[in-house]
Amino acid sequence: MNQSVTKTNWFTNLFPKTKHDWKMYIMKSIPIIIGEILFCLNGFLDNFMVSHLDQGIDALTYANTWTGLIYIIFFAIQGIAAMYVGQYYGRKMYHKVNQIMNIRFWMNVVFTLFFALPVWISPTSMIKAVSGQGISTIALDQARLYLILISFSWLITCYNFNTNMQLNETGHSNYAFVGACLTLVSNATINATLLYGFHLPAWGAAVGSICAALVCLLSDSLFTYFKDRPIFMNPLKIFMIKKDIAKQVLIKVPAMLINILAMATVPMRMIFWARAYPENSVGEAWMHISGATILGLVESLAAIASAVIGVCSSNVSYFVATKLGQEKYDEAQRISQELKGFHTICGIFISVIMIGVVYAIGYLPVTSKGVALKIQEELTTNGVAKEIISQKVDLAVSTFRSIFIKCCWTFIGFNALWCWFYTSLALIRSGGKSNLASIALLIGQGTMAGWHAIICFVIVPHYPDVMTLQISYFLLFSYDFIRWIMYETIQMKCNWKRNITLHNEEDQFLKEEQEIKLNN
Repeated sequence: MNQSVTKTNWFTNLFPKTKHDWKMYIMKSIPIIIGEILFCLNGFLDNFMVSHLDQGIDALTYANTWTGLIYIIFFAIQGIAAMYVGQYYGRKMYHKVNQIMNIRFWMNVVFTLFFALPVWISPTSMIKAVSGQGISTIALDQARLYLILISFSWLITCYNFNTNMQLNETGHSNYAFVGACLTLVSNATINATLLYGFHLPAWGAAVGSICAALVCLLSDSLFTYFKDRPIFMNPLKIFMIKKDIAKQVLIKVPAMLINILAMATVPMRMIFWARAYPENSVGEAWMHISGATILGLVESLAAIASAVIGVCSSNVSYFVATKLGQEKYDEAQRISQELKGFHTICGIFISVIMIGVVYAIGYLPVTSKGVALKIQEELTTNGVAKEIISQKVDLAVSTFRSIFIKCCWTFIGFNALWCWFYTSLALIRSGGKSNLASIALLIGQGTMAGWHAIICFVIVPHYPDVMTLQISYFLLFSYDFIRWIMYETIQMKCNWKRNITLHNEEDQFLKEEQEIKLNN
């Protein structure tokens, strides 16, 4: 009987108890989720809007592998400092929030230049590092020019990514949402004008991304300045970082580096896929379909579906970390359980929506237009009859669509699980145990990368007829069940409920003084 009650309590604790709590979580989360989706849509737009070009998707997939890595670094830097933003904001110590924002910005710049400089020196080498030596001349030319231009947007994003995350972390997700809308609209408008109006090659999409990044920077800065000026990130004061704050954040650098190393395996997966499924290896050889052709779109849509993961860190920072900063540990524990269930429900809801999105995109003629044009040009040049060309094109388009949709079902199915265990990791970090969370993430991602290598370099070569792209893609993510068990166990065993703002003698003295007054 007691076991039954315990199980019931555990399950019911996963959900908000009152309508007020449901409304509070929903109202806080919806702008963040939609904002994250709009943010990810910018990447999808570039891939989708070049699908009419010969090997346009392949080119952007290779180039944006580096963009994905840059964003992973931004998220890692944001993740280790989000807990400080949440707790200091909760204590109304705005000057310290500003200093944390400054140090995050400079960390973004340093890491971005580490990748931008090689791009400017040898863009061809950077593309071939992802695609391998078998990349076609058409794909290489488009990817190289796109990568050079998109690298300039990385520098702008060093600033606007920081300010956008700040809005979410401090409860201003509605303003971050508006900024994301403006960014998406500007990107889509400029892309459509350049790619469809002026018929520019794939690099035209990079111009749209640069302009969109500038719009995001301006909108976020204006919202912060007029709506919550104490935490406005003043460009003229970005060098103001005091020693105590620098020490507090920089001590987490090892955790950040571990986090980057772990999460870098995500965008770098394309290197494995490009070698396991090179050009002309998916479907029949004459279809000219590669793993990058399919997974370029699939991964973009997966990023949109998993955008709800972005709310996990922000909600934990806002609802849990602020309670820890106020030493309300029981409330922090209750909210942490509720957020797990709430985030999982959000993941399921987004997945249901994505089913319709995937099928709609899969059946749009423009999605497979690049594949069709390549076959038409080649067969027409070889003097093949129009009737046969039409049949071949229909078969290739059908094959492309089928594999694309089957691959998408993988992220649709796993999305809710991701929401659960990334909430667990965020909870570990909220109490200052960033090193532990990062090591756990590294072990999970590292072993998953090993599993990916086995799939691509051992299983696929030995069973090429059986190990289709869609099966390999599913097998990779089946490893997430192991990661889920590992992260959940660590979160349950560690003591993550701590107030990390009490880091110096002055704060400790004030705490002891307050306790004496209460006792008297």
